[in-house]
Amino acid sequence: MGKYKWGAVSAVLTIGVLAGCSATPEKGGDTAKNASPSASAAASANAAKKDDKAAAGSPDAWKKGTRVGAAGSLCELPVSFDVAKMWQPKGLKPEDGKLLGEFMGHKSARGACEIDAKPAGNIGFIRVWTTDPTKRSPREVLEEFTGEQPRVVKKEFSDTKAGELPAAEVSYTTKSPLKDEPQQERAFAVVTPKGATVVHLGGFDNTEHKEMLPAYEMAKKSVAPVS
Repeated sequence: MGKYKWGAVSAVLTIGVLAGCSATPEKGGDTAKNASPSASAAASANAAKKDDKAAAGSPDAWKKGTRVGAAGSLCELPVSFDVAKMWQPKGLKPEDGKLLGEFMGHKSARGACEIDAKPAGNIGFIRVWTTDPTKRSPREVLEEFTGEQPRVVKKEFSDTKAGELPAAEVSYTTKSPLKDEPQQERAFAVVTPKGATVVHLGGFDNTEHKEMLPAYEMAKKSVAPVS
């Protein structure tokens, strides 16, 4: 089984653990004295996560952390952009990028970079997808990208800029059988002579998505082509 399929299994197990930790304790008794070790561990984990989120919400949290895209950076891409402070980028090997595309239903692009929000206190990624050189417009790239994704229920496209480059952006929602409300997602695309680049933001839930938006906007505003 491929790396990302194992990752998917781990994600499902994580959801189960989170659901278990959120269960309501029984009423009555001294809850502080009767707390089980597992409940205490869960409380400690929740407190640590609150501390991480407090740090992520501080004025310095969205300052530039590093930059990806250029040769020699953690992710080599057709464009470069700033990564928010505390977010952790990781370049994907071609075979892993292809496997990620197959797992997530994207045939028109391959995974090139994952930027993990967990060190900043959130659950989610900015994922970067790339293509071979293309004559398609940024909007056409996004239309195909979102058209491949299952369970998309609403899409809103707009023309914009990413740095100084012409770009298209889409805000959309997907419907998951595991969630009560549609999940918010968004992405922008640019096209350079080296190919198209799609920068996508999802999130564990809509609250996480909203909290991660500043990092996504920082990336979009700082895009520049790689020579």
